[in-house]
Amino acid sequence: MNFPLHPALVHFPIALLYGAMILHAIHLWRHNWICRVVGMWLLGLAALSSIFASITGEWELTKAGETGYPTAVIEMMSRHELMGNIVTWGSIIICIGWVYLFFKRMDDRRIDKLAMAFLVLLVMFVSFTAYLGGQLVWVHGVGTP
Repeated sequence: MNFPLHPALVHFPIALLYGAMILHAIHLWRHNWICRVVGMWLLGLAALSSIFASITGEWELTKAGETGYPTAVIEMMSRHELMGNIVTWGSIIICIGWVYLFFKRMDDRRIDKLAMAFLVLLVMFVSFTAYLGGQLVWVHGVGTP
């Protein structure tokens, strides 16, 4: 199978993290408009989909390693990989922590504000990771035939 899965799968964690942040912000703004756990569910789905995106990214990195790229492109690929790992592990850890704190202190609204801060941080990381991936593909031609 020669179909690159990584470009097809990376859009799910990006969209789910943005959706989690936007819908959780709506919940903080008007808490009776939307369920409190929607952002948590979307973050969990983003964490799960980012695992698959990371695995397929490693496969694509192995294929790209067979092609001789300049040093600047290889450094950009390693930075993209690092940022992708930060997004993957960060979303997993934040999701587990959010679920734990949610069930431990259900009535504490500070947990929602803390979760929003972490969601904004994750969205910034995933945006930079997506930018690097776009530069690798569209500017440097990594992963293209």
